[in-house]
Amino acid sequence: MEKLKLRIITLIFFISTVFFISNAQDVNALSCVESGSPQEELEIYDGAVYGEVKQVKVDLKQEGFTGTKEKIRYILVEVERSWNTEVDSQLIIATNFTWGFDFKEGNKYLIYFSEVDGELSSSPCSLTIEMNHLNQATELFGEGYPPKKQVNVEHKMWFMFEQDMDLFIVGVVVFAAIFIFFMRVRKKKRKA
Repeated sequence: MEKLKLRIITLIFFISTVFFISNAQDVNALSCVESGSPQEELEIYDGAVYGEVKQVKVDLKQEGFTGTKEKIRYILVEVERSWNTEVDSQLIIATNFTWGFDFKEGNKYLIYFSEVDGELSSSPCSLTIEMNHLNQATELFGEGYPPKKQVNVEHKMWFMFEQDMDLFIVGVVVFAAIFIFFMRVRKKKRKA
């Protein structure tokens, strides 16, 4: 019985250690070229939007089961105006978790974005400006475009998790298997 307890404790310790080591974060350096005026920035990026940030969520992205993990901050923006390109009334924009702008829900911003692999993203080096009124943005860029279509994309934010769910699920399955094994051994010893 003592050997079985020792084996179970060792197995739990091993699984816990692997779980915590695999959740370590990488550190990256960032160096940005000094940006120009807001109008010059607009020429660099695919577009800019002015709107209210409705939600901020962090999601853990990983290439495959063993690939590099990266935390990405996503913001849901209720768009009032856009420049350079027409967009829908709500957008989800990815920002860098480590270096991205610290967006606050309920505040309004002018956000520059680029489209990369079908996903909108805001560079940590792009100029992001907190603004209280739309007329501040229209003074910089002109009237721009109103949203082309009313949409609701909030549901896409539901399945974003900051923690690595794959390892959590594997941990629960392993723990359940150990528990079932332990209960069966205990039941056999009672019968004997």
